[in-house]
Amino acid sequence: MYLGAATNNLASTALTFFQESVDRFGFPLSIERLWRDVWTAVTSMYYDVLHYLEEGNYLDIADQTHIFCCHYTFVPRLQDDLDIFREGWDNHPLRTEGNMTPNQLWAIGQVYEPVQEPQNEEVLGIPEIDWESSGLPHIRNTGIHVPATGCPLTAEQFTALRDFIDPRATSQSRGADIYMAAVQFCQTLLE
Repeated sequence: MYLGAATNNLASTALTFFQESVDRFGFPLSIERLWRDVWTAVTSMYYDVLHYLEEGNYLDIADQTHIFCCHYTFVPRLQDDLDIFREGWDNHPLRTEGNMTPNQLWAIGQVYEPVQEPQNEEVLGIPEIDWESSGLPHIRNTGIHVPATGCPLTAEQFTALRDFIDPRATSQSRGADIYMAAVQFCQTLLE
């Protein structure tokens, strides 16, 4: 399975996560139950924290510094939580599979029915197929556009932020306190 945190929702980012997972585990199966469990165990917590910060006026989504500090604080924390979830999910027993884990089932599947590497277009010998296109018309401006967020700090200021505030530090407020400290620190540097 692939679970990756990023600061954008670009197709290329999702594709990179997907390709890394396929290289490591093979092609995925049904994911509906997985997404419910990811929401329940991980992402709902971040949803709640970010809404709390926004409703309390601690996070202004129009403020570049706030968005930068949000990414600085929560992306590494989210990725850590996704990694922990993945390890647990991949190693939990499945009642319907004789209490074997997904990792055990994957290993057995690789032994008995290995996934063959897809052939490239030269091997297939079908020159009229455009392998880089889905064949569907390209539709622009669909979905949600997440603008790129740059760092408002100089290299020296960013080093000071990293030295002063660890985004992965222990937090009793699910990272909200670390985010607010990062905002305060950055605003002081930028004055």
